[in-house]
Amino acid sequence: MRVHRRLIFVVGWVCIVFALAPAGAFESTLAPPQLVGQLEARGYENIDAQLVGDVLVVWCENRRIRYPVTWMSEALWLAASSVSPERRVRVVAEKFGRPVVALEARAEDVVRWMAQELPTALFRDLLTAEYAGDEYPAERANSSLRRVDLTLGPGRLLSQFGLAGAWIKADFDASARLTTALVPGLAASGWMFIPLYNKGGPVDVEDRYSEVRPGSFLVSLFQPLGRSTFSTATVGAFELGRWQYDTYGVTVDVDHATLDGRWTVGASVGYLGSATYRVRSDRPPPGERYRIWEIVWPPDIWPYEARVAYRFDGLDFHVIGRWGRFLNGDRGWRLDLRRKFGEVEVTVFGIKSDYRLGGADPVDRNQVRLVGGMRLEVPIFPRQRGMPRRFRVTPAQSFAWSYRYRPGDSGIDVTTEYRVEDLVGEYNPGDLRNNLDRARAQVHSIARSDEPKQ
Repeated sequence: MRVHRRLIFVVGWVCIVFALAPAGAFESTLAPPQLVGQLEARGYENIDAQLVGDVLVVWCENRRIRYPVTWMSEALWLAASSVSPERRVRVVAEKFGRPVVALEARAEDVVRWMAQELPTALFRDLLTAEYAGDEYPAERANSSLRRVDLTLGPGRLLSQFGLAGAWIKADFDASARLTTALVPGLAASGWMFIPLYNKGGPVDVEDRYSEVRPGSFLVSLFQPLGRSTFSTATVGAFELGRWQYDTYGVTVDVDHATLDGRWTVGASVGYLGSATYRVRSDRPPPGERYRIWEIVWPPDIWPYEARVAYRFDGLDFHVIGRWGRFLNGDRGWRLDLRRKFGEVEVTVFGIKSDYRLGGADPVDRNQVRLVGGMRLEVPIFPRQRGMPRRFRVTPAQSFAWSYRYRPGDSGIDVTTEYRVEDLVGEYNPGDLRNNLDRARAQVHSIARSDEPKQ
């Protein structure tokens, strides 16, 4: 009887302890339910949120805000605002539904930094930013799959200088591009170009630049192979600006980086054939045009490349060295010096290849081609696009222009816009840490613009 009384006494005290225990002392693994709704209302996709121990982990992707550092900072702040100050929050940013990079900090530090109560220099030391390609979500809310974007913006800007009878020839196009993600990591896209302006006659004496013409049509698979190793495999028809360079086939690209993004090594290989859309008016009957696809079968082009890149911490300055075989069969070196100023990117490059001019002695070293040039990429207004929908019309995010000091067919790259560098370059952990001030200012600006007008 005494045993039963003691048992009842103990059970009673346990029940009292559970009843009086403060909220949160015994928490489940479920994340705050309102957080997913807040993220979805702001245009985030592929969302998942879970408590893993004492850390709130949030997976998300944002195709509405132009600058990735901005939406990652906003997601980190929303997550921090939904939990107790002593907890840690971790945001895993995705691309095409695949994890790429993670930001982690204590919730109180994030909230104080966003309120400008904590200096960015100190917050940077408290923030962990690293690649996280192996951190997959358990599920996805507000999926981005099979949502189609029609992106309108600038197209090609082609030019030739110092020509007889015309010191410059230039063609400027607009572009229309359809893109969608079919399954996580698998994207499909297609371009069309619409001529807007011409000066001095068609570039390369090619009539296709004076009318609506097709661009690239491709499918690309983006796949993390580990925590900081990423790969892409792209198949389709590649429009490379000049009709002499257009190809079809497959390219494979692999990059491995240190967790902080300072060092990167990578390689790529392609199996390609020539395929170009041409518009000609040099055959009878006079004054009429004919349109034709010129396709070489089987593919006979094998470009390959090995590269190494180093990022100087604190400067957003990248040095990229490449060696390999270019599109036209010439082998050589390429050095890129790239400086980022937030969303503006300036690259100066130099190429040395064994490309030979027609009739040149193959052992004449004076014929080795040296090519230099620059590339400029600038963002396009607005900073925030429309909400993602089943079908959305949206402006392009940026415009890029390249200039080669010495024209010719040497050192031509296969650019698909779906190489690893193209997809995860803006997710570099070092670049994220260096642009926190800019991201915080944009988060506050977006918050003010989203407030209801009085």
